[in-house]
Amino acid sequence: MLANFHNRGIVSFFLGFLLCYAVVAAYLRSKCYRDPSSIFFRPESARVLTYSSFRKAQAQKFGDLAASHAIAKWANSTTPELCIGVASVSRQGFSYLKETLGSILEGLDDLERQRIYLVVFLAHTNQSQHEDFREPWLLNMADSLPTYPNDAETVDLVRQLEIDGNYEAHARKQKIDYSVLLDECAKVHPRYTMTLEDDVIALDGWYHRALNALQAATRKTRELGRDSFLYLRVFYDGRLLGWNSEEWPLYVESSVAVLIVEVVILLAFRWRITAMRKALTLPVILVLCGVCTPLLIGLFFAGGRNCMLPKKPGVHLMHQYGCCAQGLVFPQRQVVDHLLPLYRNTEDNHAAVDTFLEDWANSHDSLRWAVTPVLIQHVGGKSSHGAGDQESGSLTDDMPFDYSFEMNDPIKLAKEHKAWIAEMREMNTQ
Repeated sequence: MLANFHNRGIVSFFLGFLLCYAVVAAYLRSKCYRDPSSIFFRPESARVLTYSSFRKAQAQKFGDLAASHAIAKWANSTTPELCIGVASVSRQGFSYLKETLGSILEGLDDLERQRIYLVVFLAHTNQSQHEDFREPWLLNMADSLPTYPNDAETVDLVRQLEIDGNYEAHARKQKIDYSVLLDECAKVHPRYTMTLEDDVIALDGWYHRALNALQAATRKTRELGRDSFLYLRVFYDGRLLGWNSEEWPLYVESSVAVLIVEVVILLAFRWRITAMRKALTLPVILVLCGVCTPLLIGLFFAGGRNCMLPKKPGVHLMHQYGCCAQGLVFPQRQVVDHLLPLYRNTEDNHAAVDTFLEDWANSHDSLRWAVTPVLIQHVGGKSSHGAGDQESGSLTDDMPFDYSFEMNDPIKLAKEHKAWIAEMREMNTQ
């Protein structure tokens, strides 16, 4: 009879556990749907451009204003804190450039804008092929609109790469385009150079967050005993930060360690505490360690890494899984000493510029930092080099995307930005 009572107790406990398990699973289903590494991931909901749509509307309005009114630009009496370089290629009738530039500039105080030098390169030998060539808003937004160097050999090479149009040609031409951007930025001797792709949206307050992150990256670099870092990443692809296959041995070891610790603790309680012996029978321990805990571990992994173990806000090393080149900020020393010679002199046509740069960084043991949360979102669904083109330019599952960006609160960001501007103005008056 006691055995039957004890068995009924185990069954009741297990049924209660399953009820709690179902409640937790339902909670994770509602919380983790934005995590692509989660079993609860719902792409149709996670990819909705909520905050990005808000910023795109602001950017469009700013662009329309810039088309007919003079707006603040770099104050050429000072050395810019930041040079932003954006290379843009025609997408055959579709362009994100106006929204990209608008989101960068919209909301900036004149104090901020005057410290930024904006370079926009329409990367065609015949720039009239670009949809936004000579658009009034572009002329008023950009501080510089460079062309390819007045060098017949370079122009002929680029023209041939444009004609070829395959991946190898794109990979080679992209490095030439970046050298044009970096060279144009180098002319004004900025403290940092940021390269952005032409299909991103920046959040309100990106500038002061970038400066704070750069200060943190500089401090952490010195703490590591190094004198410089290669770049600060302001965007990374959230799809690549899940449970990576290379780390599965670590996950298995951690899971086994949890089970071992649990078994040891339960057996110690059973051995040292007499009152626990009746409750912690071997069948109970077997159910707890052999069924309940594995189910909880499985649910933990099912929830997804980004949801269960989100990155803490701040600046972190990111030497792996840092795709792609949507937004990188380089100390100017790195640009002059390494990047410009690297892009100018290479004949590599096998790797796109992001992969090419990562390979070089790995071979030179360069420090690469990333800021969390990201400062920009990739919204491009129509490629500039023939990969994954969409007639409507809509997003697809294979496009780099940060799912947490869409959870930004525009009111909180605006308040944070205004507070920073007020602080800077107060410092300037002292």
